[in-house]
Order: sequence, then C-alpha cells, then structure tokens
Amino acid sequence: MTIDIATQFAMRQVLTPDGSVVGEIPPLSDSELTALYRLMLRARVFDRRALAAQRQGRLGTYPMLEGQEAAQVGSAAALGSNDFVYPAYREHGVLITRGMPIEVMLAYWKGLPASEWDVHRYGIMTHCVPIASHLPHAVGHAYAARQRGEDVVTVAYLGDGATSETDFHSGLNFAGVWKTPTVFVCENNSYAISVPYAKQTASATIAQKALAYGIEGVRVDGMDVLAVYEAMQQAVARARNGDGPTLIEAVCYRYGPHATADDARRYRSEVEEKEWRDKDPLDRYRVFLAGRGLWDEELETAALEAAESEVDAAMAKLEAIPEPDRGSVIRHAYERIPRLIVDQLHASQRARGETPSSYAADDLWHVGEETLPDGPTERWTMAEALNAAMHEAMEADPAMLIQGEDVGLTGGVFRITERLQQEYGEERVIDTPLNESGIVGTAIGMAISGSRTIAEIQFDGFVYPAFDQIVSHLGRIRFRSQGHATLPLVVRFPNGAGIGAHEHHCDSPEAYFAHAPGLVVVIPSRPIDAKGLLAAALESSDPVIFLEPKVLYRAGREDVPTQRYTVPLGKARIARRGTDLTLVTYGGLMPAALAAAEAAMAEGVDTEVIDLRTIYPWDVETVQSSVENTGRLLVVQEPQRTGGIAAEVAAEIAERSAYSLEGPVRRIGATDAPWPQFAIESHALLGQDEILQGIRDTVAG
Repeated sequence: MTIDIATQFAMRQVLTPDGSVVGEIPPLSDSELTALYRLMLRARVFDRRALAAQRQGRLGTYPMLEGQEAAQVGSAAALGSNDFVYPAYREHGVLITRGMPIEVMLAYWKGLPASEWDVHRYGIMTHCVPIASHLPHAVGHAYAARQRGEDVVTVAYLGDGATSETDFHSGLNFAGVWKTPTVFVCENNSYAISVPYAKQTASATIAQKALAYGIEGVRVDGMDVLAVYEAMQQAVARARNGDGPTLIEAVCYRYGPHATADDARRYRSEVEEKEWRDKDPLDRYRVFLAGRGLWDEELETAALEAAESEVDAAMAKLEAIPEPDRGSVIRHAYERIPRLIVDQLHASQRARGETPSSYAADDLWHVGEETLPDGPTERWTMAEALNAAMHEAMEADPAMLIQGEDVGLTGGVFRITERLQQEYGEERVIDTPLNESGIVGTAIGMAISGSRTIAEIQFDGFVYPAFDQIVSHLGRIRFRSQGHATLPLVVRFPNGAGIGAHEHHCDSPEAYFAHAPGLVVVIPSRPIDAKGLLAAALESSDPVIFLEPKVLYRAGREDVPTQRYTVPLGKARIARRGTDLTLVTYGGLMPAALAAAEAAMAEGVDTEVIDLRTIYPWDVETVQSSVENTGRLLVVQEPQRTGGIAAEVAAEIAERSAYSLEGPVRRIGATDAPWPQFAIESHALLGQDEILQGIRDTVAG
C-alpha cells in the first residue's frame, strides 16, 4: 500500500497568518480564548525580559523561545491537572501555562539550585540538557502510572534536531510497543542550533516518523495556537482513552538565535527571518480576537504592563535571596550524605579558611547493623538468592516492576528472574524491546512517577548504550531537582570474566559507575550477601547499580535465611581475620583471595581479607582500621589496573594511614588492554597465584 505523505500529514490550521479563520474553532469560551493570548503574551514578555537580564549579566546563558509561543501554550493548555510534562529546556511558555512561578523559572537560568522547583507540585520535570534523553522518562512514567491505575498522560517536548538522537527512537518505540498514554510534541523550528532541518533528516515531515512506531502522527501549524490546542486536545483524549501515543509536529520558527551564546546571522538570512515574522503567532491571534470583539489596544497595554511588572518583580525577588552556602554543593546528591563527600567538602573549606559545614546525624549516610534473622534457611546459589530477593520485593510492593530483555518468559539468560513473570504477570515483569538506553530511561520515568523498578541489562558489556541515561540522569536527578524527584530503582546486570564468553560478555565496568556522582554501586560475592544487599538496594531511595559476578552465580551454595533481611549498603565484610596484612577485594575474585590467604598462612603470613561489597560509597573506616592494625595493604581487582577501584582504595588509605604503613601499598589488576577472546582468557584472568605473589611482595616491602 502506498502512503500519500502529503495528504496524510497535511498541515492542520485554524488561523492564517492574517488572522482569518480557515478551520473549525475549538469549543472554547470567550474567556478561555483570551486566556490563551494572555499566556502567549506573558511567555513573550518573559522571554524578552530574560534576554535583557542575560545581556546585563544577571542571568547565565539563556535559550530564547520567541516565535514558539503558540506551540507551547496551545499544547500545554490542553492538558489535565494530573498530567505530567517532561520539557527540554526552551519550554518557558509551557511552564508559564502550567502555573510555575516566574521566579522559579528564572532561578534555573540564574544558575541556582532548583530548591523551589517541586516537580510533583507543578507536574513538570526539570529541564533536560542531553537532547531527547527525557523521552523514555515520559514513557516509563506513563506506563507505571497506568499500571497503578492512575489517570495520567505524560508529554515530552523536543525539537526537530532531537529526532536524530538514539533516545528519540527508544522513546517512541517503547511508547508504541507499550501503547502508553504519552504525547510527544516536536517544536520543529527548522534548526538544531545552526544545522538546518534538511541535514537532520531526509523525511519530508517529522510527523511521518510516527508510522515506523505504529503510533499516530499529526502535523500542525505551530504558529497557530488554536490549531495546536485542537491537535493536542485530540491526542490527549486518545491517550486517556487507551488508544496509545501521538507524535505532534508543530511547525514553527524561533525568531532569535538558539541561545545567547549563538549568532543566528551566521546561518540564517534576513529574508528568511522576515518571511517567518509575517507569520507571528501573537499578531495573528490578536487580530482574530479583535475581530470577535475580545481584544483591543487598552487590554493589550494593560496585559503587557502586567506581564512586564510580573517578570521584573520576580527578578528582584530572586536577586534579593542570599547565595546558598558552600554546603549546598553536596546536599541532595544522595538521600543522606556519604562521609566521603563530607570529608571532601571539609577539606575544601579548610583550604579556604572557612569553618567546615556541620550536618545533623539524620543528614549523613547511616550504615546499619548487620544481623541475620533466626529461622529457616535453604542452601541456595547466588542466582537463587537473588531470585528470592526479587520475589520478596515483588510480593511486598504491587507497584514494583522488573524489566529488561528476556527477563520474563525465559527468566533472563542466567535465569535470575525465572518464574517471576508467571507469578506476577507480564505487566509487572516486562520483556522489553532490545534497547538498553530505553530500558534504563523508561525505568527512570517509572521511578519519578512513584514506582520502584528493577532494570536488568543482559550482559555487562551491553550497559554502555545506557551510559548516558545512567550518568546524565540516574545519578543526577535527585541533585538536579534538589530532592523533589527521587529514583528508587536498581540497575542490575551480570559482571566480570571467567565464563569463557565472547567480547562484551565479560567486562567489569564498575569503576565507571563509582566515578559517576549520585550512584550507589554494589557487588556481592556470596549468596547471603547477594540476597541481603539486593533487598537493601530495593529499599534504597538512591539509585543502585547492582553488579553480579556471573562466575559466582552457581559456583557454590550456602545456608541463606528464607525470611527477608538486608545487608547494609556501604558496609564492608571482614571475610577472614588476620594480623600481618590487609587484602581488599570484591566480587568474583573473593574465592581466589581467600584461597591465596590460606596459602600465605602456610608461609607464615596471616592475611586479613576484606570484601568491600559496596564499591561506592565504600567502607573507608573498616579498611582503615584494618590497615592500622596490620600495617600493610594489598588491593586486588579483576578489571584493568589503571583508574580502578583498587587505585581509589590505595590512594585514600595512603593519605589517611601513611604513618601506620610498614611498607608501600600495592595493587593488582588486569592489563590495560581489552579483554581477550575466550580461548586465551586465562592469560588475562587473575587468580590465586597472582594474589599470593602480591601478598609476598607486600610483606617484603
């Protein structure tokens, strides 16, 4: 069947540029019609006043919206009070329409923490700088809200350039497959900074891209507020009625440059700009209202003055607020602040001659006592222990979700989620499309909406496509929103080498995530810890990266309590007591480390072995105390040596306990080369022999 793109995606229009009516006017009252104009006027005044403030040095870099008021106001005005907006960063008109105070909007562009931007109060997520990466969030939010029985439509705003991004695909594809109540509004202003539409896509329209995802596509005159309102109203109704998502292409133009750091004269002509100026959304709508006797010069003057006064008053109010103290740079990075971060801040403050910030006990990371419950146990492998922890969580919380590739029907490639879909259903244990960025991105939206989610990545080396979502959003949203949005979710995946697998099936990427702020990183090494740590992770208000050593999934069994219990996050385990040397490691190397310690004992060296368990924030106190008793430190890790966890532990302890050391700190890691093919994997794997020699070298000094 041939599709006539020109006909199917013809531009919808109600008003021509001269204000004439050529389409059906939406059923709005006179007061509602004039309210749309007042909102557009407020948006334009805000934009011009903010631009002037930036030029005066009162705001930072600022992206202008002038020309896009109709697309923003028309779409936002069609939403219900419970609906939720995911903006990009130019949607000032959307924020105004949704009722956000002007001073809250200006605070972002002044570079201040978003302390007053309560995302749930306003139904608006904070700005998203990485292009298109918020689209999966809107989809996940809509899915989770629907699963909980809530009447919520989510809306994601984007520009034409965003349609080139990976997450445009993941967002629309997940939305189409899941048929979520989501609307994507593309403000096609013809340019992604300086790159024109023709260099972004070969498609005649943006709207036709909806066809590939099995969703509705609509093209509308984005300079016509009534046409946009009508298109959005229909899309929202379709979403609310269970008929799935819509992609709306609102064709418009930004009259100014991309932002105050840009010069549009380098890529646009004055002739082109004048052509679009003749289509001004405010001019055409003002003529329309005047023709109906709803607007005149007196009303215009009064509305303009009121809008200008509103912005000026908000700016003055904002400038009267004292600058936040230095302690604000670490607040809200985590629910409670890890001691490591407090120590780092205090060092900076002392260097500046300042009094270190003080924090109440409730503000600081708390490591609870570790106690196992009395009662029945079963001899479980790590795989079985992990499965049990997820079963307990799913049973306790009807809003808990698990998602990932193959996690449902087959239970994952390692069968860690086996039988969970059969017990809790396809809506809660979700076999997703094959897109790691989409898996994590939608899980982020689910968490923002209020559901806890477990997102599984099939193999360690497949997590890299999701790296942007994890580093740009998962670890930062609590801080970005100043605690108004939290991400109680776990991203779990098999980790490490030793199973004779192909490339990307045997990576150990934990150091990347330990370096990314806002994340908790966990690696268990035995079944008891695996169950308890995962239970703790699923209780955490902070996002957790949970790496599971695949070589240990079925390496052995131990007695694991069948009752629910937690192992504290951030607490190391002393796996073997010793007096002569402290050996610190984690994950898949724990069995080899313990074997090496026993072999060293036969040579007269009594080695204390510490299992970090939580890689970040790691238990400095336990390691430091051990080293101050033994006088020696050896740190061992499986992946590449440079820039790893071993280097971090070695450096921190060397700084803190140098005078307790009787010899240099040593570390062992793999070579700084890609992991070899499985036929020669044994050449790269560390084992008992290398660790034993490391013990000897450390003792020898």
